[in-house]
Amino acid sequence: MAKRPFSARIWGARGTLASLSGYNSRYGGNTACVEITCGKHRLIFDGGSGLRMMGDEIMAQRAMMSEDATPDPIHLFFTHCHYDHISALPFFGPFFDPTVTVNLWSGHLDGPDKTRKMVENYMKPPYFPVGPEVFSATLAYRDFEAGDELEPIPDVTVKTISLNHHDKCIGYRVEFDDRAICYMTDTTHIPGEPDQNIIEACRDADLMIYDATYTDEEFPQFWNFGHSTWQEGVRLAKAASAERLCLFHHRPSRTDDALDEIGKQARKEFRKCEVGREGLVIAV
Repeated sequence: MAKRPFSARIWGARGTLASLSGYNSRYGGNTACVEITCGKHRLIFDGGSGLRMMGDEIMAQRAMMSEDATPDPIHLFFTHCHYDHISALPFFGPFFDPTVTVNLWSGHLDGPDKTRKMVENYMKPPYFPVGPEVFSATLAYRDFEAGDELEPIPDVTVKTISLNHHDKCIGYRVEFDDRAICYMTDTTHIPGEPDQNIIEACRDADLMIYDATYTDEEFPQFWNFGHSTWQEGVRLAKAASAERLCLFHHRPSRTDDALDEIGKQARKEFRKCEVGREGLVIAV
């Protein structure tokens, strides 16, 4: 029996701050948003500025459905709530469709009702003019703890781990049809001490998406900023026996030419390596 489609699509690969200019137009300037397609279903990871464009596509698809059709529930998972990972939440089109249900998942904060509080605290004065009460979709807030295994849709398992980042962060492993895609962004490392937590979470993964904000040469200046390097991504992917690697969360100032060179150097050490860019689809 042929395996069902399983892929990751990058809607935003930039980190820290949305930054689009002539020098980075090929890789894009939108911040973190990744769509993982599991058969006929989709999971969304992070709500950076790339989420707005994804929402536009979902609404365009919805417009082509018959009026009596019931759209699939949407599942939106957060790694954490730094602004570059939640900035597009108020502008996600499906939130304004009363026929849609959106499940919002998070596990990085402490205490009860944490996912709801994350959204409400972001969308309130003086930082934002309106709250989530303006949304007409049905919002379901799904709290979990790092280490939990989630089953958002049939035949899909989402495993979670805690990453090494300021204010806590969640890494995800999505398993479907005996394959796995791992999303490990916004994590730092200790040089010479591979993160065993990440290695085990990404063990034999078909695709590992990893935080490559810095280079090893830049890292000493930014060691406490909560991010990693493309070289560490290569080392971890090798240690985990991952099949493919996608470098992600690029510095706002990183140019297209610089990312081309990073990709060239990375593929010398890990042949099946991609540099994340908007529109990139990796099927596994």
